[in-house]
Amino acid sequence: MPYPPNDGGAIATLNMIKGFVNRADSVTVLAMQTYKHPLSISELPKNISKSINWHQVKVNTRLNPFLALANILFSTKPYNAVRFESKAFGKKLEQLLLSHNFDIVQLEGLYLYSYENAIRKHSNAKIVLRAHNIEHEIWQRLAKNATSPPKRFYLNLLAKRVMRLEFELLKKVDLLVPITRRDADVLQIADAGKVMVSPTGIEESKFELSSPKYHKSLFYIGALDWSPNQEALMWFLDQVWVNVKKEFENWEFVIAGRNAPPSFVSDLKKYPVKYIGEVGSATQFIDEHNIMVVPLLSGSGMRIKIIEGMARGKCILTTKIGAEGIPAKNGHSIYIQNTAHEFINVLNKLMQNSNQINECGKNAFIFVRNNYNNNVIVNKLREFYIKHINNA
Repeated sequence: MPYPPNDGGAIATLNMIKGFVNRADSVTVLAMQTYKHPLSISELPKNISKSINWHQVKVNTRLNPFLALANILFSTKPYNAVRFESKAFGKKLEQLLLSHNFDIVQLEGLYLYSYENAIRKHSNAKIVLRAHNIEHEIWQRLAKNATSPPKRFYLNLLAKRVMRLEFELLKKVDLLVPITRRDADVLQIADAGKVMVSPTGIEESKFELSSPKYHKSLFYIGALDWSPNQEALMWFLDQVWVNVKKEFENWEFVIAGRNAPPSFVSDLKKYPVKYIGEVGSATQFIDEHNIMVVPLLSGSGMRIKIIEGMARGKCILTTKIGAEGIPAKNGHSIYIQNTAHEFINVLNKLMQNSNQINECGKNAFIFVRNNYNNNVIVNKLREFYIKHINNA
């Protein structure tokens, strides 16, 4: 379910849906209701539900250790993809395909790979893979950073299986819509004319140079059940924040995020941080604080929370991986560093110079407003789709 828009995937999907609806396109959404995204379509606000044809199937995607072990021993598919295979979802998809004459069927990510055959069988629509990231790269990077040999072995196995699946699907879809240019260069298909980079856009109403309520505060916001985010925070706390806090005792680091495992929450309590869990409004939380930290060491795709932070005029400190796909100028509209020493140096300078923080935030706002307007992005994608529909 791409609602509420409280993680990157949900934001990217919902904003694109809204963009099509704003152009008076007829949009049907078939969503999985999972333990991570449990909202029922009956709970959607009217401004979201009235203009979109919503359908939903409950799918159990919870990790099962016994099924995961069986998958390692007796399957060649990645377990994290198998969890999204559902007969009920497939049946509902078939019903929709038979009762509608779609121009485009857009798959939001790799893990809908198993439904490609049904779409091809029951529809003449163009099948589009909207790649939110390079999925196998996430697991490769996690494996590289893993310190436990068994964990490294499993993550490498997962990465190889995901890569195979990813490139198999690329051969089957009609069009590819990656979220960044870098992703397009990696996820190549034979005909470059069937690829269009379409980043996540920000709605007009979200652009605002906000003034922080708490000026001496660093903040982090992200899904805390995602391994790369957990890894990033632990690295930042261990290697950076404990050292910075000694010099700037009156500054605080505030962490917000949903679905944090109890063990991770316990780990956070060992550090001088303020953990507040899931927030009602990500925009309000971003507005209240000063410097946004995104210390990502693995993962892939575009960090949508960075774009959201920029749209509110925030100064952002991230890594090269965190900034992937966002061509902002380092030291001007964003700060991109990779080592703990570099992070500490930049924070020391920023925390002693509020003008530098404000200037970076203003530059970030201008950059995002010029490059990530949702209506402009969706209009270009519509033109791309119409061209290929007309040439069918």
